[in-house]
Amino acid sequence: MGGPRRGVAAAAAVTAVVIALSAAGPGVAAASAPPDAAGTFVTAGALSDPTPEEQEQLREIAGAIWSPELAAGWNMNSEVADVLSTATGEILRCSEAFSLVPRPPGFVPGLGYLVSYWKNLRDYFLAVKDNRSYRVCVVSVAANYRTAIEMASMGI
Repeated sequence: MGGPRRGVAAAAAVTAVVIALSAAGPGVAAASAPPDAAGTFVTAGALSDPTPEEQEQLREIAGAIWSPELAAGWNMNSEVADVLSTATGEILRCSEAFSLVPRPPGFVPGLGYLVSYWKNLRDYFLAVKDNRSYRVCVVSVAANYRTAIEMASMGI
């Protein structure tokens, strides 16, 4: 079995998980998000920065989109999480155009979704990055959001 077939098989396996998670909708991620000090659930756009564990999970996703070396130098604050949420949504929408990840329209993954499913997202992005057909999704988003994530990391 050759390398390209393994990449497609890996993409298909990860896609099945992402489809299952996405089909559940954003409410699943929000419901699994940890409550903040006031007892309310934290979602994307909240002013508090991600916890150190969440920051590492976000760094893993960012590393799969750009590179681990770039992501290692970024401050994983709430603004970076917002950019990463938007970038993740763009990759999933692009993949959907290739019939990989059907999801409800208007789905934008928030911080709760990113930290709940970070391993699945990282593995998915790494798998499609190696598949010539779907690589365009990750590469174009990486190019389009590079400045935004750098600026967010610097607090600009």
